[in-house]
Amino acid sequence: MKFKSLISSLCLAVVAQLSTSAQAEVVIHGTRIVYPADARETTVQVTSSGLKPSLVQLWIDEGDPKSTPEDSNAPFVITPPLSRVDAGKSQAFRVLALPSAAQLSKTQETLYWLNVLDIPAKPKQEENAAPINYLQIAIRSRIKFFYRPSSIQDQVAKAGEKIQWLKRDQQILVKNPTPFFITIKGIKQKLGKNTVDIFPEGLLLEPFSEQSIDLKLNNFENLSYVTINDYGGDNEYNLKF
Repeated sequence: MKFKSLISSLCLAVVAQLSTSAQAEVVIHGTRIVYPADARETTVQVTSSGLKPSLVQLWIDEGDPKSTPEDSNAPFVITPPLSRVDAGKSQAFRVLALPSAAQLSKTQETLYWLNVLDIPAKPKQEENAAPINYLQIAIRSRIKFFYRPSSIQDQVAKAGEKIQWLKRDQQILVKNPTPFFITIKGIKQKLGKNTVDIFPEGLLLEPFSEQSIDLKLNNFENLSYVTINDYGGDNEYNLKF
Protein backbone atom coordinates (compact mmCIF):
# COMPACT_ATOMS: atom_id res chain seq x y z
CA MET A 1 0.00 0.00 0.00
CA LYS A 2 2.85 2.39 0.80
CA PHE A 3 4.44 1.61 -2.54
CA LYS A 4 1.19 2.31 -4.36
CA SER A 5 0.78 5.64 -2.60
CA LEU A 6 4.37 6.56 -3.41
CA ILE A 7 3.74 6.05 -7.12
CA SER A 8 0.59 8.15 -6.99
CA SER A 9 2.40 10.99 -5.21
CA LEU A 10 5.24 10.82 -7.70
CA CYS A 11 2.72 11.00 -10.54
CA LEU A 12 1.20 14.23 -9.25
CA ALA A 13 4.58 15.86 -8.71
CA VAL A 14 5.72 14.99 -12.21
CA VAL A 15 2.54 16.21 -13.90
CA ALA A 16 2.99 19.58 -12.20
CA GLN A 17 6.71 19.97 -12.90
CA LEU A 18 7.48 17.95 -16.04
CA SER A 19 9.47 19.79 -18.71
CA THR A 20 8.03 19.64 -22.22
CA SER A 21 11.42 18.50 -23.49
CA ALA A 22 11.15 15.17 -21.66
CA GLN A 23 9.93 12.20 -23.68
CA ALA A 24 8.30 9.02 -22.47
CA GLU A 25 10.20 5.83 -23.26
CA VAL A 26 7.07 3.73 -22.81
CA VAL A 27 4.94 4.10 -25.94
CA ILE A 28 1.21 3.39 -26.07
CA HIS A 29 -0.01 1.58 -29.17
CA GLY A 30 -2.74 3.89 -30.47
CA THR A 31 -3.98 7.36 -29.62
CA ARG A 32 -7.37 6.32 -28.21
CA ILE A 33 -9.09 3.26 -26.79
CA VAL A 34 -12.65 2.21 -27.64
CA TYR A 35 -14.37 -0.24 -25.30
CA PRO A 36 -17.49 -1.75 -26.93
CA ALA A 37 -20.15 -2.35 -24.29
CA ASP A 38 -20.74 -5.91 -25.48
CA ALA A 39 -17.04 -6.86 -25.23
CA ARG A 40 -15.74 -8.93 -22.31
CA GLU A 41 -12.55 -6.85 -22.26
CA THR A 42 -10.18 -4.76 -24.34
CA THR A 43 -6.39 -4.62 -24.40
CA VAL A 44 -3.87 -1.80 -24.07
CA GLN A 45 -0.45 -2.54 -25.53
CA VAL A 46 2.67 -0.59 -24.50
CA THR A 47 6.28 -0.93 -25.61
CA SER A 48 9.46 0.24 -23.92
CA SER A 49 11.67 2.03 -26.44
CA GLY A 50 14.37 2.86 -23.86
CA LEU A 51 17.61 1.12 -22.97
CA LYS A 52 16.56 0.23 -19.44
CA PRO A 53 13.46 -1.40 -17.92
CA SER A 54 10.59 0.75 -16.70
CA LEU A 55 7.89 0.30 -14.11
CA VAL A 56 4.54 1.04 -15.74
CA GLN A 57 1.27 1.78 -13.97
CA LEU A 58 -2.11 2.16 -15.68
CA TRP A 59 -5.46 3.47 -14.48
CA ILE A 60 -8.58 5.15 -15.87
CA ASP A 61 -9.99 8.45 -14.61
CA GLU A 62 -13.15 10.46 -15.21
CA GLY A 63 -11.44 13.56 -16.61
CA ASP A 64 -9.36 14.97 -13.74
CA PRO A 65 -5.71 15.30 -14.92
CA LYS A 66 -4.60 15.24 -11.26
CA SER A 67 -6.25 11.92 -10.59
CA THR A 68 -4.52 8.99 -8.91
CA PRO A 69 -5.44 5.29 -8.99
CA GLU A 70 -6.86 5.58 -5.47
CA ASP A 71 -9.35 8.39 -6.15
CA SER A 72 -10.69 7.22 -9.51
CA ASN A 73 -14.31 6.06 -9.63
CA ALA A 74 -14.24 4.88 -13.23
CA PRO A 75 -16.09 1.54 -13.57
CA PHE A 76 -13.11 -0.29 -15.03
CA VAL A 77 -10.24 -2.39 -13.71
CA ILE A 78 -6.86 -2.91 -15.39
CA THR A 79 -4.81 -6.04 -14.92
CA PRO A 80 -2.01 -6.02 -14.15
CA PRO A 81 -2.29 -2.46 -12.80
CA LEU A 82 1.49 -2.29 -12.36
CA SER A 83 4.14 -4.11 -14.35
CA ARG A 84 7.83 -4.05 -15.24
CA VAL A 85 8.44 -3.61 -18.96
CA ASP A 86 11.96 -4.53 -20.08
CA ALA A 87 13.87 -2.48 -22.65
CA GLY A 88 12.66 -3.19 -26.16
CA LYS A 89 9.82 -5.38 -24.92
CA SER A 90 6.02 -5.02 -25.00
CA GLN A 91 3.37 -5.62 -22.37
CA ALA A 92 -0.35 -6.12 -22.78
CA PHE A 93 -2.73 -4.80 -20.12
CA ARG A 94 -6.32 -6.08 -19.95
CA VAL A 95 -9.14 -3.59 -19.31
CA LEU A 96 -12.35 -5.06 -17.91
CA ALA A 97 -15.63 -3.30 -17.18
CA LEU A 98 -17.01 -3.60 -13.66
CA PRO A 99 -20.71 -4.45 -13.13
CA SER A 100 -21.41 -0.76 -12.45
CA ALA A 101 -20.57 0.01 -16.12
CA ALA A 102 -24.03 -1.33 -16.93
CA GLN A 103 -25.40 1.93 -15.54
CA LEU A 104 -23.64 4.02 -18.20
CA SER A 105 -25.60 5.51 -21.08
CA LYS A 106 -26.90 3.00 -23.61
CA THR A 107 -27.63 5.67 -26.21
CA GLN A 108 -24.36 7.63 -26.42
CA GLU A 109 -20.65 7.30 -25.72
CA THR A 110 -19.10 8.01 -22.33
CA LEU A 111 -15.62 9.53 -22.21
CA TYR A 112 -12.91 8.52 -19.75
CA TRP A 113 -9.12 8.92 -19.80
CA LEU A 114 -6.48 6.21 -19.74
CA ASN A 115 -3.32 7.06 -17.77
CA VAL A 116 0.03 5.39 -18.41
CA LEU A 117 2.75 6.27 -15.88
CA ASP A 118 6.32 5.46 -16.93
CA ILE A 119 8.73 5.22 -13.97
CA PRO A 120 12.35 4.69 -15.11
CA ALA A 121 14.72 2.33 -13.32
CA LYS A 122 17.05 3.64 -10.62
CA PRO A 123 20.67 3.96 -11.84
CA LYS A 124 22.99 1.21 -10.67
CA GLN A 125 25.74 2.16 -8.24
CA GLU A 126 29.16 0.56 -8.11
CA GLU A 127 30.10 -1.16 -4.85
CA ASN A 128 31.94 1.16 -2.42
CA ALA A 129 31.39 4.09 -4.80
CA ALA A 130 30.25 7.51 -3.64
CA PRO A 131 26.47 8.07 -3.67
CA ILE A 132 25.08 9.03 -7.06
CA ASN A 133 23.12 12.23 -7.43
CA TYR A 134 20.44 11.80 -10.07
CA LEU A 135 17.08 13.19 -11.16
CA GLN A 136 14.47 10.51 -11.79
CA ILE A 137 11.61 11.72 -13.98
CA ALA A 138 8.40 9.73 -14.29
CA ILE A 139 6.21 10.64 -17.24
CA ARG A 140 2.45 10.20 -17.42
CA SER A 141 0.65 9.96 -20.75
CA ARG A 142 -3.14 10.30 -21.06
CA ILE A 143 -5.29 9.22 -23.99
CA LYS A 144 -9.04 9.18 -24.53
CA PHE A 145 -10.97 6.07 -23.49
CA PHE A 146 -14.45 5.74 -25.00
CA TYR A 147 -17.12 3.41 -23.66
CA ARG A 148 -19.41 2.74 -26.61
CA PRO A 149 -22.90 1.18 -26.32
CA SER A 150 -23.45 -1.73 -28.66
CA SER A 151 -26.68 -0.15 -29.96
CA ILE A 152 -24.75 2.62 -31.77
CA GLN A 153 -21.66 0.69 -32.88
CA ASP A 154 -22.70 0.44 -36.54
CA GLN A 155 -23.24 4.22 -36.81
CA VAL A 156 -19.69 5.32 -36.05
CA ALA A 157 -18.33 5.10 -39.61
CA LYS A 158 -20.53 7.99 -40.78
CA ALA A 159 -20.39 10.14 -37.65
CA GLY A 160 -17.80 12.62 -38.97
CA GLU A 161 -19.70 13.43 -42.13
CA LYS A 162 -22.87 14.24 -40.16
CA ILE A 163 -21.41 17.32 -38.47
CA GLN A 164 -23.48 20.42 -39.28
CA TRP A 165 -22.02 23.88 -39.95
CA LEU A 166 -23.92 27.17 -39.68
CA LYS A 167 -22.35 30.55 -40.56
CA ARG A 168 -23.09 33.57 -38.36
CA ASP A 169 -21.12 36.61 -39.52
CA GLN A 170 -17.50 35.82 -38.64
CA GLN A 171 -18.48 32.92 -36.40
CA ILE A 172 -19.37 29.35 -37.25
CA LEU A 173 -21.70 27.18 -35.21
CA VAL A 174 -20.63 23.53 -35.21
CA LYS A 175 -23.30 20.95 -34.33
CA ASN A 176 -22.78 17.30 -33.52
CA PRO A 177 -26.10 15.47 -33.99
CA THR A 178 -24.54 12.06 -33.30
CA PRO A 179 -24.12 9.98 -30.09
CA PHE A 180 -20.32 10.00 -30.49
CA PHE A 181 -17.50 12.19 -29.23
CA ILE A 182 -15.97 13.65 -32.39
CA THR A 183 -12.50 15.16 -32.47
CA ILE A 184 -12.06 17.82 -35.16
CA LYS A 185 -8.34 17.95 -35.78
CA GLY A 186 -8.40 21.05 -37.98
CA ILE A 187 -10.18 23.05 -40.66
CA LYS A 188 -8.44 23.50 -44.00
CA GLN A 189 -8.86 26.07 -46.74
CA LYS A 190 -7.51 25.75 -50.25
CA LEU A 191 -5.97 29.02 -51.45
CA GLY A 192 -4.75 28.65 -55.02
CA LYS A 193 -2.21 25.83 -55.03
CA ASN A 194 -1.79 25.89 -51.25
CA THR A 195 -3.88 24.37 -48.48
CA VAL A 196 -3.77 26.08 -45.07
CA ASP A 197 -5.00 24.75 -41.73
CA ILE A 198 -6.96 27.70 -40.36
CA PHE A 199 -8.04 25.96 -37.15
CA PRO A 200 -5.06 23.83 -36.00
CA GLU A 201 -6.12 23.97 -32.34
CA GLY A 202 -9.08 21.74 -33.14
CA LEU A 203 -11.92 20.87 -30.77
CA LEU A 204 -13.72 17.96 -29.15
CA LEU A 205 -17.46 17.83 -29.77
CA GLU A 206 -19.52 15.99 -27.18
CA PRO A 207 -22.51 13.91 -28.31
CA PHE A 208 -25.54 16.03 -29.29
CA SER A 209 -23.67 19.28 -28.57
CA GLU A 210 -22.72 22.46 -30.40
CA GLN A 211 -19.85 24.95 -30.21
CA SER A 212 -19.14 28.35 -31.75
CA ILE A 213 -15.75 29.07 -33.31
CA ASP A 214 -14.32 32.25 -34.80
CA LEU A 215 -12.28 31.65 -37.95
CA LYS A 216 -11.75 35.36 -38.74
CA LEU A 217 -12.37 34.75 -42.43
CA ASN A 218 -13.83 36.92 -45.17
CA ASN A 219 -13.80 34.10 -47.69
CA PHE A 220 -15.63 30.92 -46.63
CA GLU A 221 -14.99 28.98 -49.82
CA ASN A 222 -12.97 25.81 -50.41
CA LEU A 223 -13.16 24.64 -46.81
CA SER A 224 -12.79 21.13 -45.44
CA TYR A 225 -12.49 19.64 -41.96
CA VAL A 226 -10.53 16.72 -40.56
CA THR A 227 -11.77 14.30 -37.90
CA ILE A 228 -9.90 11.52 -36.11
CA ASN A 229 -11.25 7.99 -36.43
CA ASP A 230 -11.08 5.03 -34.02
CA TYR A 231 -7.62 4.09 -35.28
CA GLY A 232 -6.10 7.55 -34.84
CA GLY A 233 -6.19 8.23 -38.59
CA ASP A 234 -7.56 11.29 -40.39
CA ASN A 235 -10.88 11.50 -42.20
CA GLU A 236 -11.41 14.63 -44.31
CA TYR A 237 -14.76 16.02 -45.45
CA ASN A 238 -15.93 19.05 -47.41
CA LEU A 239 -17.26 21.80 -45.17
CA LYS A 240 -20.65 22.95 -46.43
CA PHE A 241 -23.04 25.54 -44.99
